[in-house]
Amino acid sequence: MSLLRMIAAAGLTLAAGAQPGVALAAPQVERLRGTIERVEADAVTIRTRAGATETVRLAPGTRVAQLTPASLDHVKDGSFIGTAAKAGTKPGDPPVALEVLIFPEAMRGTGEGHYPWDRLPDGSAEGPAETSMTNGTVKAPEVETSMTNGTVKAPEVETSMTNGTVAGGSAGAGARTITVSYKGQSLAVSVPPGTPVVMLEPADRAVLKPGAKVFASAIRDGERLEARSISVGKDGLTPPM
Repeated sequence: MSLLRMIAAAGLTLAAGAQPGVALAAPQVERLRGTIERVEADAVTIRTRAGATETVRLAPGTRVAQLTPASLDHVKDGSFIGTAAKAGTKPGDPPVALEVLIFPEAMRGTGEGHYPWDRLPDGSAEGPAETSMTNGTVKAPEVETSMTNGTVKAPEVETSMTNGTVAGGSAGAGARTITVSYKGQSLAVSVPPGTPVVMLEPADRAVLKPGAKVFASAIRDGERLEARSISVGKDGLTPPM
């Protein structure tokens, strides 16, 4: 076969296998929230909040963790956290946290940054809210002090307060503002009273049981879903992320 005929044949083969201008779909990250229905050696089946059933494969590198209840008292200067937040009520208001996740020291740096997240329920009549996720290190507020004739004046801590009704997720009386630092930037986030706070703890696959509430981050490649990580709520806890 001549060189020209070989080139022509190769071109026909490529044309038969793919359409011009049509790119293969890249694997997509999906976040699943729901309840485990079935557990197999290398997969779990999850009934999502939307009522769909998804089978998620477990790879050797799939990270499994357990979520336990916590409070803002566990958030210290230097803690590494993640928080999903919706926009503040008014322009210029800090974003309002819908949940706070405290990472263990071994997972410091996980997902560090500020980026779009999912629509999450916030208890308002308007329904789920668009949110962003911020993962970073909590920075302690700066405290102003003064000294007069050897007498220390009580520290004055700069705070912010927005008077309003907490219903609907807006920052209201009693909200606490935390500053999260990430990649050379920082963001102040308002945390209203009652905001779910959870602590992430490393676990093994023994915590994957039917009936457990889970949050899973998975890669979809065609019809196949493979988990990057699965977080299980302890004792029936629903992951708030």
